[in-house]
Amino acid sequence: MELIKGQNTVIDASLAYKLNVQTQGWDLGVVLGREDGFKTLVAGSGLSLSKDTLCLNISDVEPTVNMIVLYAHRRSTSVATFDCSLVSSLANTLIARCQSGVVETALNAIELVHIYKINGQWKIKSYFQGYTAGIQGLLSSPGIKNPSAESSTVQEPTNLSTLNFTLNWSPSCAETFNTSQAYIDSGTLASLSCLYVLKSGQRGIIHGGSDDGDRGSDHGIPFAQIANDYDNGNSSLVFNTGYIHKMYKYVVCAEITEGSRCWEDVGASLEFCHSGISKTQIIDSPLHTPIYVYAVLEIANGVLKTKLVNQYFTNYQDIAAISGFYNA
Repeated sequence: MELIKGQNTVIDASLAYKLNVQTQGWDLGVVLGREDGFKTLVAGSGLSLSKDTLCLNISDVEPTVNMIVLYAHRRSTSVATFDCSLVSSLANTLIARCQSGVVETALNAIELVHIYKINGQWKIKSYFQGYTAGIQGLLSSPGIKNPSAESSTVQEPTNLSTLNFTLNWSPSCAETFNTSQAYIDSGTLASLSCLYVLKSGQRGIIHGGSDDGDRGSDHGIPFAQIANDYDNGNSSLVFNTGYIHKMYKYVVCAEITEGSRCWEDVGASLEFCHSGISKTQIIDSPLHTPIYVYAVLEIANGVLKTKLVNQYFTNYQDIAAISGFYNA
């Protein structure tokens, strides 16, 4: 949908979005509006700003936030137009497009787009309000009112040195598992998988039960890799935290093979280790729901936030919907 200046449209708050900005010579910034005033974005839950893209997951934004203002301030050399496109992260579907037209050379800062909540609905508005006084004029304007610099991120922990998961399994009863029906190695009763969206907006899934090419990469996208140890009955998902500046969101899952009746038969447990902290979760559902979701991980400015899910699903479309990645 093309929005002219001042026009708005409703957006689905359950989806994850990328707000892409096509321009040159301008630096982007974000101001968050809350009931107690405005704050400049340092690190925010549900928000991640890169050079030309704002990754946004409204369902994870702090409940007190009711407005997100994306702005730009001019460097010494810059082009005179902005093209802002809001797209859904997984399907890459265009939701709204806002174009500035030619920006006056006297303007040194511009409020580009407002994303805000009103009457229980979230909307995006094409704004394009300019300021000759630059960033100081924008941040001291009546609409923004001198924001303070605070992070709205819940920190856990502040130094993410290691991040990995280990899934262990052992059949409790051979009669309930028919290895002839298993779609991967007969010694594998379960495997890890992971949905991901990077800070760049690139997204996908890695799966321990797939071919080697689909098990991720340690030094490439998505900077996490799954390895199976059939002899010892475990699957590991290891993140390379050396690339933490490129990471954004991961949904950590586990899946039983087709020959297994239920998780209770597999005797599975999931160990979560990060920065010297270790937690273990037993996976023991008696129902035939083959995919288990442990948690949604979000990384912003080197800080890890974990949203525990601990639920069982029959397909990845449902998982993408509840985690804000996709509307199934």
